[in-house]
Amino acid sequence: MWLLVAALGCQGTVDSGGVPPAEHAGNPGSPPDPGKPAEPGTGSDPGTIPAPGANPTPGSPASCATPNPGTAPLRRLSNAEYKNTLSDLFSGVDGVNADIDAVVRELPPEAESLGFRNSAEFLTVQSLVAQKYMDAADRIAARAAKSDGLVPCQPEAGNELACGKQFIAAFGAKAYRHPLTPEQSTRLEATFQKGLNDYGFEAAVEWVVYAVLQSPEFLYRVEAGKAGGAAGVTQPTPNELAVRLSYLFWQSTPDQALLDAASSGGLDSKELVAAKAREMLADPRSARLFQYFAEWLDLDRLEEFSRDPKIFKDLPAELPSWFQGESRTFVNQLMANGGDFHELLTAPYTFANRGLAEHYGLEPGAGEGFVRVSAPTRSGILTQAFLSTHDKSNRTSIVRRGLKVRTDLLCNNVPAPPNDVALDLEGLGEGLSQKQKLEQHRAEPTCAGCHTLMDPIGVVFENFDAVGRERSEDESGQAIVTATTLTATRDMDGPIADVRELGEKLAASAEARECYVTQTFRFFFGREVEPADACTIQHLRTKFTENPKISELLVELTQTDAFLYRPVIEVQP
Repeated sequence: MWLLVAALGCQGTVDSGGVPPAEHAGNPGSPPDPGKPAEPGTGSDPGTIPAPGANPTPGSPASCATPNPGTAPLRRLSNAEYKNTLSDLFSGVDGVNADIDAVVRELPPEAESLGFRNSAEFLTVQSLVAQKYMDAADRIAARAAKSDGLVPCQPEAGNELACGKQFIAAFGAKAYRHPLTPEQSTRLEATFQKGLNDYGFEAAVEWVVYAVLQSPEFLYRVEAGKAGGAAGVTQPTPNELAVRLSYLFWQSTPDQALLDAASSGGLDSKELVAAKAREMLADPRSARLFQYFAEWLDLDRLEEFSRDPKIFKDLPAELPSWFQGESRTFVNQLMANGGDFHELLTAPYTFANRGLAEHYGLEPGAGEGFVRVSAPTRSGILTQAFLSTHDKSNRTSIVRRGLKVRTDLLCNNVPAPPNDVALDLEGLGEGLSQKQKLEQHRAEPTCAGCHTLMDPIGVVFENFDAVGRERSEDESGQAIVTATTLTATRDMDGPIADVRELGEKLAASAEARECYVTQTFRFFFGREVEPADACTIQHLRTKFTENPKISELLVELTQTDAFLYRPVIEVQP
């Protein structure tokens, strides 16, 4: 049985993004990178709130009296959401988890845009993706149909369709995230009947699962909104609002309790939505929010971690997984304990198991797993695996480390280098440190403009090597000097001594806070900030300034026009 994935769009162009392969490469996706804002003050960034002077000023109380949600694109499940959704859909069904892990590993990687891999614009279903979805549905359906826990009834001989209808109603509603329409029920019952007639009950169940897992209703987060709406704006239905909440906080499908809350009026006000959001944050499934941090900080690239064994000898094979565990535990504890933006960037501690503590040269904690350990010379996420994901196999990269901070923590644009510029530091003098070579490089006028943005920031990380250990000498034996001077920032310019001082400056910077709000919006709404989002962004910036807790910013996402409303879709006759 071969069912095509229907009604799924295909586009031929993507923004590949990613860390540039060359030492001096510019912004990810360059040239030019549409996913990064322009230099502050240029006014060319589509994600920037327009400058004061408009009538009325975008984001002002007068302009925000009427809801403006911006666009609400149809969103395909990202690979991470697909995996979580399958895991929750088949929770309690014996033996399916191993198949889910296997089929997700076979999915093509998503295109990266805006620094993330869940952009609605680029999550299309091209032929290879469609084939992989069919393969996944085939494998999972075959396993699930043979397993206990999927069908809620025992079929009676001669009346198997009655049990089939119960199964279809329950499984279909859970997979489609809403009760089945009569048309959907009819189609799935016909599929079930065909399988039953030809091959028996188990095959009929398999055919239904196979069909459902390829449906756009499963692969996409389909919304229609409430009927009516004034000035081109409506609201999601209560059920759709539940889906928005679940994919925000759990990166997965809503459970029955959340759908029941929606249907009983439990999401009928902003206050109720906020209360439900905080309740969902306390659920263990909220640990999946780490996906945002993993993509924002490129921790998902640790799977590609590789170091020259001649330079970095006897590295534990488990080091990439230890790095991942460190940041995952740090973020999850920060979210659970009300940690704020300052602590995210400046925490004088980390989380390590015995192996990672030994690697770092820290005193191990009392437990065997990842436990909090004192690290007074470190600075939150800035000195975790964030560093190593931007280094070369044989040494640190001042340029790439600085580029990452400049583009993803300050939301600045760094252009690509000219085509005729050498993309390495060789030939710039023997016996010089990387910092000294870059100082010579910046003497070239064609290089100075960009490298002045990147190099001084990257220098402060130099006392951490390419595998995250503290050091006093670089790979060439030169003494490390981290003192430098920052320029071209809105509120951070001036001398800076080390990474801890950088963390403090970033934590106190309005530019960095606003960038963090922008990055949070991009990931959780799956698109770039638009001029129509002025009120949403202003609300988030104001609330984050008043209360910079990381978890509370996520709650505030649910209080915005972009979350609580959607544009009316005009259907042409």
